[in-house]
Amino acid sequence: MWFWGTIAATLVLLMSVSLLQPKLLETRQLSPAMLKNLHHLQRTLERRADNRPEQPLATLLPGRNRTHGPKIYLRHSDELKSVLSHPALLEWDLSLLNFTVNAPPQVVDTEQYRAFGPLDIRLQGESYQLFQLMDHRDPRVLTKIRLLPTWVKILILLLASFGFSLWFTRGLLKPVRQLQQAAAALAQGKLDTRANISTSRQDELGQLGKDFDLMASHLEAHVTQQKRLQADISHELRSPLTRLQMANGIASDKAPESLMPYLQRVEKEAHLLEHMLSDILQLSRLESQQQQVSLHAISLADLLDPILDDASFESQQLGKEVNWETLPDLTLTVDDMLLGRAFENILRNAIKYANKQITLDAQCDNNRLSVAICDDGPGVSDAMLEKLCIPFFRASEARTPEGTAGSGGFGLGLAIAQHAIKVHHGRIQFSNHGGLRVTVELPIDKHVL
Repeated sequence: MWFWGTIAATLVLLMSVSLLQPKLLETRQLSPAMLKNLHHLQRTLERRADNRPEQPLATLLPGRNRTHGPKIYLRHSDELKSVLSHPALLEWDLSLLNFTVNAPPQVVDTEQYRAFGPLDIRLQGESYQLFQLMDHRDPRVLTKIRLLPTWVKILILLLASFGFSLWFTRGLLKPVRQLQQAAAALAQGKLDTRANISTSRQDELGQLGKDFDLMASHLEAHVTQQKRLQADISHELRSPLTRLQMANGIASDKAPESLMPYLQRVEKEAHLLEHMLSDILQLSRLESQQQQVSLHAISLADLLDPILDDASFESQQLGKEVNWETLPDLTLTVDDMLLGRAFENILRNAIKYANKQITLDAQCDNNRLSVAICDDGPGVSDAMLEKLCIPFFRASEARTPEGTAGSGGFGLGLAIAQHAIKVHHGRIQFSNHGGLRVTVELPIDKHVL
């Protein structure tokens, strides 16, 4: 429909432009056959005029009684003495032929007729110019279109095709762009994203949009149900875990010395499990946007200095070092516990996988606070960079030394950090820079007093 609509619109535009020019003509060279025919007509008229000198010229012209077919026009320098072979010629604008007074015989096309001539002829003592005229059989509008200059027809064709193709393309690409943006948002974890293509659209793209929205709804429901189940299980496990810790404490008071190492091991694993359940519940609240955010004014130094001091102490016990420059003098309005937890998780991850050194660099630029935390460890393969914030994911092959995979944590720290930073309208990025480089960006205008 668009294809044929474009062709129809181009024809309409051509007709409209042709109607704006009431007098159009086109000239071309006369063919030898037609020139021979015109000379034959010339001799015929001269013979008739010589044989009947007293008879009016109009009665000597052939085709006087025919409605269709060739018609004769004898043009005189005095327009009143010009002779027409048929009354229909009175309706034609013969003045369009005036430019041919001193021109050689040729074909002249106008919107009403086609003329062959002129050819000089002398009849009954007067000089005339002979034209043979034929009316056009095609509709007048089509004739006018044909007589348009070639450059005008090409220009109209290009403009019409471009205009309607652009209109068609925009109508086609708009839902495609909506689907593309919705798919990108869905890939980033925004499960409430929908393509929202108009319901009145009944073509394949409209159906694709409906199917996409249906898929996104089912995916959101499935993931929400899974997260709810995960949170419920984690919450329900805390009660038996608490009772287990209490029972273990009572058993430790009454158990003989030989059993103490085993009971201490139970206590350690119970604390580890409790910590993991706490992380899962916090992550679940962050993902479902149920985390209570308490904003307070705090300087960047007051936020990061305690975390850096703890990280420095912890790294020294492992024979490593944390270095940082003077922090920018900024006062932020943030949830210091939540954002501090994010930076702490990133620093602990860097300490765990660093060989000797961890660096923190904070910069302010273009209304953004950028905090880069780098380690000099083995880094992460490019294929795994985008997976580091997936819960329970650990790039153990690249980041965990051989034989220490069990000490790699639960894979929740960076996931919690990512969601905590999102709550503050920021973003976290990972790249390889010798080791792993984690960059946290926060918009200053939303958090600076």
